[in-house]
Amino acid sequence: MNKPFQLKLIIRRAPALAAIGWLKQAWALFMQAPVVWLLSYLHMLGFLLLSMLLPPLSSFIVALLMPFLTAGIYKMVVAAQQGHAISVSGLYQVFKEAQYRRVFIRLALAELVASLPLVYMYALMLEQAESHSFSMPLALLFAAWFTLTKMAFAYTVAVAYFLQQHSVLVVMQASLVACWRNISSLTLYSLLSLVLIMLTMPTFFIGLIVVIPLLHIAFFLSFNDFFALQVNTTDEGVLEV
Repeated sequence: MNKPFQLKLIIRRAPALAAIGWLKQAWALFMQAPVVWLLSYLHMLGFLLLSMLLPPLSSFIVALLMPFLTAGIYKMVVAAQQGHAISVSGLYQVFKEAQYRRVFIRLALAELVASLPLVYMYALMLEQAESHSFSMPLALLFAAWFTLTKMAFAYTVAVAYFLQQHSVLVVMQASLVACWRNISSLTLYSLLSLVLIMLTMPTFFIGLIVVIPLLHIAFFLSFNDFFALQVNTTDEGVLEV
């Protein structure tokens, strides 16, 4: 009997200036259907506002929904890349794909657990601010844990959905390694993102309604640059770094 094929994740390095290319491509994709992208992100904004109304219950529910909505956005990006028409309903298509429900819920719960130390440290820093004291070690620990958490979960939804990896630990490791190996291009992307956000200040940040979709699309394009698949007939599916 032939041994079943195993998939090996290949994590590539992108040049630092790749970030500029992601934004250019993202702008071209955005301009294909700007109204659809704007309405889709208004839907996303509605969910985020809902999470603030009745915390912690609504926050918990929205956190569980976010991987599905994020995958829906990514699926719309792929459709736009392929020249297909997209619609706001695409945002909700992944909810119908039962095979992803377990891994997305697990990822949402894992990210919530990983964020708990941040909530605790943030509360401590607020107390220190009220008492006019400041702890540099606490601030550094907060920054380090925040960065590590963001790196560990940055690409988990895309890896789980498009690369069919349903182990939470595997997708977290893949995301962490991809971010570390491409720290230069992601740093430039972050700096360019900050500049674009600051440029919306004269519009009282109304311009974010364009900037946020643009940045989100560009971030998914970085996933395309970082990850590849290779079929392996002899070894178990592993990360190749």
